[in-house]
Formats: sequence, structure tokens, C-alpha cells
Amino acid sequence: MKKLTIAILAAPILAFSGAALAGDADAGKAKAEELYCMDCHAGEDFAGMSLEEITAALAALKSPDSAHPPGTEDMTEADIPDLAAYFYAAGGGQ
Repeated sequence: MKKLTIAILAAPILAFSGAALAGDADAGKAKAEELYCMDCHAGEDFAGMSLEEITAALAALKSPDSAHPPGTEDMTEADIPDLAAYFYAAGGGQ
């Protein structure tokens, strides 16, 4: 019972850890090309940003209040970690 309780309490912590944010940069590159992100953005646009900041910025694009130009409507929640990993790497992140 203790192990189950610990697992349940640890789940939210793990869900928001850096490991949960890790995506596939190669898949992100393909998705960025598919969504035409690279028509306006270059890797330098994300230089100095953390993976978490890029992830949060991409997630904010899903908001109905987002003023981002068209193109993100086909981005899914599942795409965000991959796109973030790609933009993070393209911006010089390790």
C-alpha cells in the first residue's frame, strides 16, 4: 500500500520534470517543416531560451487568445515536446 501511495504522489512531480519535457528533435524538425514554422523562425530565434521556456511558449500557441499567425492550428499537444526539443537544439541548447 505504501508503494502505491508513493507512486501516486510522485506522478505529478514526474509529469512536470525535465524528463517529461524531453522530446525527439528529429521528429520536431519534420513537424516544424510540416507546420511551416521555418518560414518565419530560425534557430537563433530560440537562442538563450531554456527547454521549459520554449515548451511553455509553444503550449501558449494552443490558446484561443494566441495572436500567432495561422499555422499552429494543426499542432497537437503531442507535437509540443518534439518541437521544443528541435527549437532548443537549433538555438544552441544542449
